[in-house]
Amino acid sequence: MSVEIKFIGTKEVAEALGCSLPTARNIMLRADFPLIRVGKNLKVELNAFLNWSQKRRV
Repeated sequence: MSVEIKFIGTKEVAEALGCSLPTARNIMLRADFPLIRVGKNLKVELNAFLNWSQKRRV
């Protein structure tokens, strides 16, 4: 039984949040964001991003 883990990058985060790439990068560098660094690339696991974003909705 394999479990597929999906990661998204800065571009996908920007699209999901409806913001620019620099703004998405700044959000991803926040201490409370579930960031994973892959070399110079910023990534986030999709479910962790969804949980993070749901906790911050108004």
